[in-house]
Amino acid sequence: MDNYDNPDFLFTLEQPAVPTLAPISGSARLWEMEADNSYLKYLYPKIPQQISEFVEEQCDQMEYEGSMMFDNYPDKASLQIMAAGILADFKKKYPDASTGEDSLLRDVIEVILFHEIMYRRNRYRNHKRLYL
Repeated sequence: MDNYDNPDFLFTLEQPAVPTLAPISGSARLWEMEADNSYLKYLYPKIPQQISEFVEEQCDQMEYEGSMMFDNYPDKASLQIMAAGILADFKKKYPDASTGEDSLLRDVIEVILFHEIMYRRNRYRNHKRLYL
């Protein structure tokens, strides 16, 4: 008698009938990266912490498919214009934080902005890989 003639044959196999998916180990890395990023932002001094809020708000608005944030080579001039806008918003809310040395404050904003973009690009790429 051939095994294929037996209707119970399919249910007596040692292997599962439906292939199982490998566990997603990348999600644990994403959570760890998120926790690290949050904690390190918590350690920022007061003014960079305040700047970070403005940067995060700006990046939240830019976080969509096809955004300049996810381009392979984002335009430096556009990023500098964005940093200048963040500086203007920051100075409106915290006029006393500016010491007259706007170039230094703008440099800090650019560094925080570039770091946030790098973090979100990394998160975006790793998130996409989880579902491929």
